[in-house]
Amino acid sequence: MKACTIMFLGCIFSLVTSRDYYVGMFKRNDLLVAQDRLYKEGVPFKKIYAKYGRIFKCPITYFRVVDRLGIGRGPKIEIIRGGLRHKYLVLRLQSLYSYPISVNVYVGCENKIPPKTTTPKALTELTTTHAGLKDGATTVLVENSNATSTSSDANSTSALTTLK
Repeated sequence: MKACTIMFLGCIFSLVTSRDYYVGMFKRNDLLVAQDRLYKEGVPFKKIYAKYGRIFKCPITYFRVVDRLGIGRGPKIEIIRGGLRHKYLVLRLQSLYSYPISVNVYVGCENKIPPKTTTPKALTELTTTHAGLKDGATTVLVENSNATSTSSDANSTSALTTLK
């Protein structure tokens, strides 16, 4: 009896008519691995079926199907295979009577790459002499060795000092 009830509830929740259907949760560091458009032309006086299937390299944590037409309730969406915590997703979409199917499909995977932590590097010192300075004067340029800063950067930490 419990098995029949679980199967019945699974059928109800896996077949949904919605303009914005999503499963899972897109967390802070997750990666958006797919952003696809699916379109199938409508045929008068018939329902249209479309199928979306794709294999990914990482376990899926989130997917979303958004109706682009804005007419009616949107297509019926059924998960055939895969889904959350799988590396593949197969969906079947069924249009309303005489309408085309036009949806965007978004799929997110968890990010297993550890975050990069940067440590400040030691300051470098560059000594140069210029012909325009007094005899014996030396210019010392102290600059933070950050790869992202450039000489035209307004927030640069360069300081020009003249020594005698």
